[in-house]
Amino acid sequence: MNIQLTCRLMAAALLSLTAAGCQGDEAQSSAGDALATQEAEATQQCVEGFSGIKNCATGRAKVAKSSKGIAVSGLVDVKTDGFTSVFPRATIWELTPDIVGLGATGQGLELTARDGDQVVSSLRIGLTGNGDQVVLQPTFTGTPGGSAYRVNLYQNNRFLGFQHYEFDYGVNSTWYDIHIRFHPINIGFRNHSATSFFDSISTGACVWSFRGAPGDFSLDVDGKQLKGDYLEIVEEVKEGHYPYTGFSGIDVKASAKDFTILGESFVAGK
Repeated sequence: MNIQLTCRLMAAALLSLTAAGCQGDEAQSSAGDALATQEAEATQQCVEGFSGIKNCATGRAKVAKSSKGIAVSGLVDVKTDGFTSVFPRATIWELTPDIVGLGATGQGLELTARDGDQVVSSLRIGLTGNGDQVVLQPTFTGTPGGSAYRVNLYQNNRFLGFQHYEFDYGVNSTWYDIHIRFHPINIGFRNHSATSFFDSISTGACVWSFRGAPGDFSLDVDGKQLKGDYLEIVEEVKEGHYPYTGFSGIDVKASAKDFTILGESFVAGK
């Protein structure tokens, strides 16, 4: 499936979360919340997936092991149907999906990172109804009312450029040729850990990422269209705000004909 991505201005009113999110007060994730989450998982249909990750069906979806990996079926409603990946508290998560028929109903894909029951960050990939164009709508909560963010583009690990966006804007660049069906992309989420004083991303910032083939992603920077193989959406954490340092689960919901988890991994937090 060949998806052309075009993202446009979005309204801040879509942000209805009152939880601290990536800013967070980690003490709020109580033992009671963890127990409630475990009890809810016990009523779900679950399988053990890659790297010991527990994949549990949500809504009307079902999960089952297949020759390719983990098959997720029954994806009718993007608001309810999908799976939750549960793992020990982590700082990095990555998923390689094989998705068929994502645009058939025009509902798209939604991802949510959680720490216990508390939402850390979310990303909605919604189809606009204009051909294969979609809107990417990230939600970061490290700043009250929503964090600003930027989009970085790389090719062969070489930084090409970036664009800055306020919290109430959608990504208004144009991204081409994401071959979700023919060349599975890698979708990632992490709580960034700065590698040096010169690291442009703050420690604890939430980052959603997409890795594909060369030229899969394009970004308009100062009137010039750049193409690369790796794109990341980076929360900008303001000074004085306490960011998250880990998360314990990812919710993936979609409306699609077929969805197979070809690979999944996480890096445990310290």
